[in-house]
Amino acid sequence: MPRRHGQNTSLRDLLSEAGMSAAELARNVNRLAADEGLALGYDRTTVAHWLSGSRPRAPVPQLVAEVLTRSIGRLVGAAETGLADARAQAADDGPDETRGDPLLRLLALARTDADPVRRVQLLHLVFRQRGVPDPDARDTLQIPGPARLRTGIGGADVQRVRFVTSQFAVGWPRYGGGHARSALASYLGDDIGRLLAQPAPSAVRRALLSEAAQLVHVLGDMSADAGHQGLAQRYYLIALDVAAGAGDSRTRAITLRAMSVQAVRLTALRYAAGLADAAVTTTMGQSGDLQAFVLAQRAYVRALAGERRGAYRDLDDAERALGSSTVRDDPFLRYPRAGFAYRKGRALHLLGDAEPALDALRYAAGRRPLHQHRTRALSQARLTLVLLEQGRVDEACDTGRLFTEEHRFLRSHRSSLMLREIRARLMPYRRVPEAADLLQRLAALARTTPGP
Repeated sequence: MPRRHGQNTSLRDLLSEAGMSAAELARNVNRLAADEGLALGYDRTTVAHWLSGSRPRAPVPQLVAEVLTRSIGRLVGAAETGLADARAQAADDGPDETRGDPLLRLLALARTDADPVRRVQLLHLVFRQRGVPDPDARDTLQIPGPARLRTGIGGADVQRVRFVTSQFAVGWPRYGGGHARSALASYLGDDIGRLLAQPAPSAVRRALLSEAAQLVHVLGDMSADAGHQGLAQRYYLIALDVAAGAGDSRTRAITLRAMSVQAVRLTALRYAAGLADAAVTTTMGQSGDLQAFVLAQRAYVRALAGERRGAYRDLDDAERALGSSTVRDDPFLRYPRAGFAYRKGRALHLLGDAEPALDALRYAAGRRPLHQHRTRALSQARLTLVLLEQGRVDEACDTGRLFTEEHRFLRSHRSSLMLREIRARLMPYRRVPEAADLLQRLAALARTTPGP
C-alpha cells in the first residue's frame, strides 16, 4: 500500500499553475505511460488520493512530473510534485544520471542492462525533458596523452571495434531494437570497458571514444525502438558526452537529432525543437548527408509547430545537401534518399501538401532495402495511415498488407504501436471486405507480438 504523508499542497499548487484538473492529470499520465510501454488505468479518484498524501511507486512520480513539465513549460522534478522525496528521486534516476565521468556512467549502465535480473530497474526509467545540451561542447573527458608504456591499445583494436559498430548500426533495422539489444549492452560493458581501461596514444584513444559513442548511440536507438524510452534517453546523453570527449561533432549531431525524434514521438515538442536546433548548430559549416539529415528533422519539427516558411526552407536546404557525401558504406556518414523522402513526406503532410506528401511517402516505402524490415514496415505503415486519412481505403489496404509482411519479422515496439494505430483507423471501414481482411491479419499479428 502507498504510504501517506499528509495533504500534498505541492501537487495541488502545480495543478493550479498548469490549469489542469485531476481527471486531466490522470488521463495524461496514462497516455504518457502507454508511450513508455506501461499500462496504467488512473482516474480522478487516484489523483484525489495523491492530493490526500498517498505516494505511488516509481516510475509514476516521474511520469507526473513530466506531464506537468509539458503543461507548465518549465522543468518540474519528481520531488517537487510531493510524490517522491529527493532520495527516492535520485535512486530512480538510475546508475547513469548526468553526473560524474561519462565512461563510468556508461559501464555502470551497460553492465546493469546486460544483467537480466538487474535490468528490470532500468526498464522503469522515465523519459524526462531536460536542458538542451550545449551544441558546442568539447573535450569533457580527460584524454591521456601519448603513454610511455609498453602495452596498450592500437589501431588494430580500433578497426575491430569499428567493424562491430558497423554491424550493429546496419543490422538492427533488419529485425528491430528488441532483437540482440542486450548483446550490444554486454559488448559495451565488457569488451569496450576493458579497452577503455588500457593506455593508448591520444589519437587512438580519441578514435576509440568516437566508436564507443557511436555504439552507445545505436544502443539508444535500439532501446527506444524496444519501448524503453527513459533508458534510451540515458544512453543518448552518455553518447553526447563521450562524443564530446572524442571531439566528434558528427556523432553529437546525429545523437541530438535522434533525441529530437524521440521527443517528437513522446509529444515533448518544445524540447524536440530545441534539440533539432542544437543538431543543426553542431553541423554548422559542414555539408553533405549529415547536414541533410539534421535539417530534415528540423523541417519536420517546424512543420509540427506550423512554421511553414522555416520548414520549407529547411527541406530545400536538406535536398540540396543530400547525396554530396563521397562515403557510401558508413551508416554514420550517409543519408539514404528513401530516408529523406520519408521525413519530407511527413513534413509535407503536416503542411497540407497532400499529393507531394504521398509521392514522397510512396518513394520511401518503395525504395527501402529489402533486408531492412523495420524501415520498410514503418514506411508502409505511415503511407497506410495517410491514405486512410484521405479515404483511399483500397490503396491503404494494399500498403497495409505489405506492412504486415514486414512486421512479422520484427521485435519493435514502435512497429507494434503503428499496428495498433492502423487497426483503430481501419475500424470505421470494417464492413469493406478488403478492410475486414486486413483487420484479421493485424489482429493475428497483435496476438503474437511480444511486448517491450
